[in-house]
Amino acid sequence: MTINPALKEDLSNNKDTPVKPVTDTLHRDFVLWKEQSGKTVAVIANMLDRSAAAVSQYLNRKYAGNIVELEKDIRNLLSRHNNLEFAARDTRGFCSTHAATLIWEVLEYCDGKCKMGVALAPSGTGKSTACIEYKRKNRMSILITAHIRTRTDGAIIRLIAKQAIGGAIGRSISDTLDRVVERLTASRRLLIIDDAHFLSWEAYEIVRKLHDCAGIGVVYVGQERLYEQMRGASNKAYLYDQIYSRIAIKRSNFAIRKKDVRMIADNICPGLDKACIDFLYQRARGKGRLRVVDNLLDMAMQIHKEFNRPLNAGLLREAERLLMS
Repeated sequence: MTINPALKEDLSNNKDTPVKPVTDTLHRDFVLWKEQSGKTVAVIANMLDRSAAAVSQYLNRKYAGNIVELEKDIRNLLSRHNNLEFAARDTRGFCSTHAATLIWEVLEYCDGKCKMGVALAPSGTGKSTACIEYKRKNRMSILITAHIRTRTDGAIIRLIAKQAIGGAIGRSISDTLDRVVERLTASRRLLIIDDAHFLSWEAYEIVRKLHDCAGIGVVYVGQERLYEQMRGASNKAYLYDQIYSRIAIKRSNFAIRKKDVRMIADNICPGLDKACIDFLYQRARGKGRLRVVDNLLDMAMQIHKEFNRPLNAGLLREAERLLMS
C-alpha cells in the first residue's frame, strides 16, 4: 500500500523539531470551521489525508512538520467547504436591491454594536438572500432559519449550538444555553435568525438571554407580523417587554423599485427591453414580489433556449400563464 508522503511525514515527525508559527487568520478560520461543522479531528484528518495527530497538533499550534504544505491542504479544504456551503440555496450573483440594502444596514449595525435589531418585509423581497450573502462575507456570523418545527426554545438553542459549539448539546435546555454562552462570550459574533416570525415567546426569551449573557448582536429577519409579536399585540403584551425594549434598529416597508427589477433581470438575462422590465415591475408589485420576477425569467429563459423564441414581453406573458394557471 502506498502511503501519502504528507501522511508519512506526519507519522514520522520528530517531537524535538522546532515548531514553526501558524498563519493566524487561517488557523482562526480552521478552528471556526471545525466548530461550526461539528466534525471530529479523525474525520478532518481523513479529509486532509493526514494523521489525526497532525491535525490536533496544528489546532494546538504545535505542528512540527512542513507547515507550508499542511496549510496549503487546509486552505483547499476550507475553499471546497465554503464553495459548497450555500450552493443549494444561492446559485446566482447577489443583487443589492433596495430591500437588501436596508437589511444589510440592520445586520452591519447589530454586528458592529452587538445590539438587537429587526428587518421586516413580506415574502419574496429577498430577505433570505441578503442574510445568506452577509453570512458568506462575514463567516463569523451564525445564520439559522426558523420554521414551524423550530419555534420552541429547545429547538432554537439546539440550532444555535450546532453552529456555535459544533452541536455539543447539553443534558437540558439550560445546560445547552450555558455551553453556548460560554463559547460566544466576548466573541462579538452576530446571530441572524431568518423567518423569525415562527418563534414562540419562549424562543425569543432564550435568544434574549443569550444576547444579554454573551454580549452578541442578534438580528431577527421575518414578515411584518414579527414586530407585532414583539410589541405584544395580545393580552400577553407584558411578556414581550424585555424583547421589545432591546430592539435598537428596525427597517421595514421595503418598496419594490424598478431598478431592483432591472438589476435582477440583468443578472439572469441581460439586455431585456423596456417593455419586458415594465411587465416584470408590475408583477413584482403584486403578490410574490421579486420571487415572481425570478420565476418568470427562469421559465422564459427555458422556453427561449428550447424553442429559440425571442425573449420579449410576449414570451414573459406566456411564461406567466404557464406558472400561474
